[in-house]
Amino acid sequence: MRVRTVRIRTWLVLLAALLAASGCASEARIGAMIVPESPDTIIGKSSPLYSAIEVGTVTGGSATNPLWQSTVTNDNFRAALEQSLALHAMKAPERGRYLINAELVSLDRPFAAFDMTVTAKVHYTVLAAASRTVRLDTIMETPFTAEFSDAFLGVERLRIANEGAMRENIDAIIKRLIDAAQPGQKLSL
Repeated sequence: MRVRTVRIRTWLVLLAALLAASGCASEARIGAMIVPESPDTIIGKSSPLYSAIEVGTVTGGSATNPLWQSTVTNDNFRAALEQSLALHAMKAPERGRYLINAELVSLDRPFAAFDMTVTAKVHYTVLAAASRTVRLDTIMETPFTAEFSDAFLGVERLRIANEGAMRENIDAIIKRLIDAAQPGQKLSL
């Protein structure tokens, strides 16, 4: 009877150690979702986007359950979008000429994998602030893969993949806005 008790305790200790080593899920970090400035996204003061965009509603995110999978919260998505627009000189200091709303439609994530690919699907609507007319209505779908070498723990790889997919998505809407604001484009802001 004593040997059986020792074995059960040993298994319980091993199980507890395994659970502790596997880590807990954490939400996507704002800083990792911010789009860095690049030569493709530099705008000048003459651009109609310069200090012109105000972030409106941001929905679709959810809180992370530490025992499940990493997710993106509305607040973190909003902050990353605002900071990315500010870094690209597009965020209005107060009221903007344009209002951008973002809905995180889906965050397709694997349950488990060595290389984890997450695809972010976001519906963006850009309105002229004064008239509330829709100027741009688009869905951006962007994948990002976090490789096994990026993080040993699966929960960390998933968070990295979430952050990368959201960063790529924000980058895609910034580039779409820049393209839409070019003179002679079918859709002009």
